[in-house]
Amino acid sequence: MSRPQPEMRSWDLAVRPTPLHARTAQFNRTNQWTQMLGWTLPSVYDHLEGEHAALRNACALSDLNGLVTYQLSGLDVRGYLNRLAGGCGGDVGVGKCRRVTISDDEGGLIADGVVIRADQSQWLLTLPVRCLDWLITSTHGFDCSVQDVSDTTSTFSLDGPSSCAALLAAGMGGIEALRPGAVRALNVGTAKVTVARISATGGLGYEIRCDIDDALFVFDRVRLGAELFRPVFAGQHARHLAQLEAGHPRANHDYESALTASLDNRRSAFEVGLGALLVFSGGHFTGKNALMRQRENGAQRALVGFEVDGELQPDGRLISTPAGIGGEVASLAWSPSCKKQIGLADLRADILGSAGEISMQGQVGQKIPVKIVSRPFYTCPNARRTPPEAQ
Repeated sequence: MSRPQPEMRSWDLAVRPTPLHARTAQFNRTNQWTQMLGWTLPSVYDHLEGEHAALRNACALSDLNGLVTYQLSGLDVRGYLNRLAGGCGGDVGVGKCRRVTISDDEGGLIADGVVIRADQSQWLLTLPVRCLDWLITSTHGFDCSVQDVSDTTSTFSLDGPSSCAALLAAGMGGIEALRPGAVRALNVGTAKVTVARISATGGLGYEIRCDIDDALFVFDRVRLGAELFRPVFAGQHARHLAQLEAGHPRANHDYESALTASLDNRRSAFEVGLGALLVFSGGHFTGKNALMRQRENGAQRALVGFEVDGELQPDGRLISTPAGIGGEVASLAWSPSCKKQIGLADLRADILGSAGEISMQGQVGQKIPVKIVSRPFYTCPNARRTPPEAQ
């Protein structure tokens, strides 16, 4: 008897277009593409500098369909999310969203994501990694079901100081009253849309989510309705640069998900700099005991922000101390907003007190001093104003 063939799932395909591909391909003049969790996304539409400038000084449209969206339903969603996501995942009121972390039993960070609650019955969890098996296993003991709805929903963002005014011009009245972390359900024509005031780029920004069948209609409605503000298309490279400036670590880039990391490369929320998202005052949550021990005894590693002064170009990714190698660089880029090289580095916690002696090697053998600094590197003054001021 022949062995039954496994069912083909959409993400088993090599690389596939997002629901917005018809527009992103139309405006992608460089024809540079990347992939995220099997989705094809533009790397750079035109010029990285112009796209980054739009994120910081005007407004920019981005395809966010590379994220995974899970829909949660049942009587125990709140309890399930508190248990799953650092003790606070279920403490999200109607019309709110909240950034959370998901850890395994040993406290290893699986990913950081966002819980979105548009109405009384709708709970969404967006993550930068696929972990459906883990989420389903974690429902044991709860009246809660988890469904991957990434194939039936579409998400894009409008970021930048002018994004609120641009959305108002596109007919999305009422979003000017949204505070950071607030969510509003509204209609765009016949399409049902959810708008969340949240941004991974460290400035004013909104995520617009709708049914996949309405994706192009809603996207064009925003793009054309906001034409007065000349929204620029921003690719993944510009978003990643802005995200670095905001000090937000990226899963499977600045840290590896605990589901796939080796024992030596596993990091906790504390070690990545996301410990503030955990709430220990409530009940038990997955990984709590291990994380409490780490909070009391101190973390072994730390993902820290650093700056490199001057124009010398580092060669390689190693961070050196007088005693030897102290860690390695996770991200490094020239920041147009900060006018210097910035980065994130994974270091041994015991060397953090010797910041003046930390260095990288230059391209011709120079010793380039590295200065550890707090995150974020850049703060947008318009990010938390309500109503935001158009610029």
